[in-house]
Amino acid sequence: MVKENNRHEILREKFGQGAEEYDRQRKYIIPRLDDLYHILADLASTNTQRPRILDLGAGTGLLTAYIYDRYPQGHFTLLDISEEMLKIAKGRFKKIHHFSYVVADYTEHDFDESFDLIVSSLSIHHLKHQDKQILYQKIYDLLNPEGIFLNADQVLGPNPASEKEYQRNWLENIEVGSLSKAEKKIILDRMQLDNPATLRENLKWLINIGYRDVDVFYKYYNFCIIYGKK
Repeated sequence: MVKENNRHEILREKFGQGAEEYDRQRKYIIPRLDDLYHILADLASTNTQRPRILDLGAGTGLLTAYIYDRYPQGHFTLLDISEEMLKIAKGRFKKIHHFSYVVADYTEHDFDESFDLIVSSLSIHHLKHQDKQILYQKIYDLLNPEGIFLNADQVLGPNPASEKEYQRNWLENIEVGSLSKAEKKIILDRMQLDNPATLRENLKWLINIGYRDVDVFYKYYNFCIIYGKK
């Protein structure tokens, strides 16, 4: 188990490595990645014509690209712990002016604005469970009234048998043959930092904080989309 005082620095290092290949690797190691992101973008519904949208752990901006297709007039803030990842995101959106980028740890960064949509993908599961709850509260406080939080992430099985099935399905679906030896090592190193909670725990935390209409709208084994509204 990685000590918490080292975890954030290790995350910064591991996700900075191989940033240029990150998007290509995603489709090989996340089953049905397009479904995950298309459904999240579909759920990101707001009546605000130019919504303020925050992507936490935005990485290369892959998820943001799906949401941008829906809200091209939106104001986007992309935050990630890895400067290398955000450099790629800046290149992806270089011709768009209503984007801002923040290199920071989202558990520590202080925001000076509120948002209509806050999203995250495949990131929050790295946190200690206590820090997940603190972050969920922080997100709630940052949302405007009727604002929506969407988290596409992986969860732990509710029992050992379910977790075994999750891992079996993942191993059967990933395409490791499409990755180089160096890429596999980087991915396996990143996986050592995984610390998912169960779906039930995540939903309970959101409900206890005060999120409304809490639900899971998509689930494929250990990958899911969790929804909550302020």
